[in-house]
Amino acid sequence: MSDTTTEYAAYDRKRPTAYVTTHAETYSLEEVVRISGLDADTLGWYERQGLIEGAEEDPYGVRAYSPIHLRWLEFLNHLRSTGMSPADMNHYVELYRAGDRTIAARRELLEAHRESLRARTGSFTATLRYLDWKIGFYAEREAVLARSSVAPPSAVEA
Repeated sequence: MSDTTTEYAAYDRKRPTAYVTTHAETYSLEEVVRISGLDADTLGWYERQGLIEGAEEDPYGVRAYSPIHLRWLEFLNHLRSTGMSPADMNHYVELYRAGDRTIAARRELLEAHRESLRARTGSFTATLRYLDWKIGFYAEREAVLARSSVAPPSAVEA
C-alpha cells in the first residue's frame, strides 16, 4: 500500500461514513468549490503553490479532481484556518511527497504548530476574559445610569 493510501485508509476509519468516498469519483472545479467551501481563487492559489497537484484536464481543459484532492483541500483548510504559514504548508507537502521516511518530520512539524496554536489559544483566552470584564463593566454602568435617570455621557470611554 502506498503512503497516500495507508494514510487515507487510517483516516477513513476515523471519519463519519458520509465522508468516505471511492477513488473512482471525479469532481469538477465547481463541485470542488461547493464541497470544500473554498473559492476558485484559493483553489487556484493552492495549485500554483504546488500544494495540490495532479488534477487531470480533459481535451477541453476542464479539470477533474479526485477524492484525494478533496481530502488534501480539507487538510490544507485546517492548516490555513489555524494560521499555518504558506511556507510551513509547502514544507509539510514536500515532506509528505518524500514518503514514509519523513513521517517523524511531518509529525514534528504538526506538533510544533499545535504548540503555537496552544500558545495563541492562551492569549485569546486572556483577551476574551478581559473583554468579558469590560462588557460587564459597561452593563453595570448602564444599569447604574438607568437607575439614577442620568443620561449616559456621549463621549466614548476607553
